[in-house]
Amino acid sequence: MTKWNFYTTNEIKPEGWLRRQLEIQGESLAGNLDKVWRDVRDSAWIGGDAEGWERVPYWLDGFIPLAFLLDDEDLKNRAAFYINGILDRQCDDGWMPPTNDRYHYDTWANLLLAKVLTVWCDATGDTRAEEALYRSLKQFSQHIDGTTLHNWGAARWFEGLIPIFWLY
Repeated sequence: MTKWNFYTTNEIKPEGWLRRQLEIQGESLAGNLDKVWRDVRDSAWIGGDAEGWERVPYWLDGFIPLAFLLDDEDLKNRAAFYINGILDRQCDDGWMPPTNDRYHYDTWANLLLAKVLTVWCDATGDTRAEEALYRSLKQFSQHIDGTTLHNWGAARWFEGLIPIFWLY
């Protein structure tokens, strides 16, 4: 049986051309989207009144590795701001998306956020995020027992296997 070696962003230290490409991303839109796009800056995921579906989870999925690969304190602190905001708003039953309309919510963003939490845990060792991920996936399992997946959640449910496998 093949044993896979997985590396976290703390174990990889980019140099040369690759480091410069990451620096360009950090200096450009990828590293500053939260400063210029209201849907990220004021997202419902962190208690704001802007978009509350996939934009923040998608951005964090790339932003967190960028912050830690560059070992940039400003980027890491901004990532922590978003993760803390999301974790602080998790419902007691584990539901994480920023909506009370669970029946109509396309759960794709919740699955994407679950993956983001694995990236955050790998980068930081934050046990709060691991516990939140467990509670979120447990709630998601209960949610789909009574609610049919629809839209992107129905098409991309298998991506939820990444955080499930990680947690396992």
